[in-house]
Amino acid sequence: MALQERARPAEQLLRSPREFFRERRFATSAAAGFVVVLALAIVLAASVWYLGGLLAASTDATVTMDNPDRPPEWVCDTHGDDPDSIMAENCDEPATIERDAGSLLWEAAGEYVVPVFFFTLLVWPIGGVVLFAAARIAGGDGGFLATLGVAAWGAVPEFFRLAAGLAGLTYVLSTTTFTGPVESFPDQVLAALAPLELPLLVASMLTLLWQWYLLSAGIGEVHDLDWPAAAFAVGIPLAAWGLFGLL
Repeated sequence: MALQERARPAEQLLRSPREFFRERRFATSAAAGFVVVLALAIVLAASVWYLGGLLAASTDATVTMDNPDRPPEWVCDTHGDDPDSIMAENCDEPATIERDAGSLLWEAAGEYVVPVFFFTLLVWPIGGVVLFAAARIAGGDGGFLATLGVAAWGAVPEFFRLAAGLAGLTYVLSTTTFTGPVESFPDQVLAALAPLELPLLVASMLTLLWQWYLLSAGIGEVHDLDWPAAAFAVGIPLAAWGLFGLL
């Protein structure tokens, strides 16, 4: 019985979201919403790092690049023959070195971890403002903080899309090896990911529909709107966001 009671909020969220937002006080709390969005931001950022590692493990190539330990060529040309010159230190190092392309790709992926984390957090208040404005235009009378709390639950379906994407990418990247000149890597990656286009599109559409279902219920409850008005208020900005994501 206790287990069923603990599982009831999740069941309500899935089957009767309007009831969930009506009965669960935390469901419209901006603080609880922040926890939901923070969890998504952490998981997304970690996923970028994880995919960078997968891509690195799938790469078998080297890249010729300038040696960062060697001074610029003009310094060595000017001071290279002077054994007492501090500027000429390391001029005997090779001008170029070979580096593993996979390591470079992983380093590049690591540079996106922090931006992805903060971008995810930033989308939340922007989405809250848009939903609040749309609900007010539709005749709603709810508060902004409650709207912000509802907006955060739109992150829940993103976990489904992320799981589907990671599963597909993990399978493809773990069974593919990228070789040859690095200039050909973009074409190789696109060819490897081509079979995932349709499944990921379906996952994205299901995610948007689930978000529409959840947010319409929450906005309807918070702003005292009937289903058609709430669904329209949520559907327009959500459709625009979905189209933006597909570009």
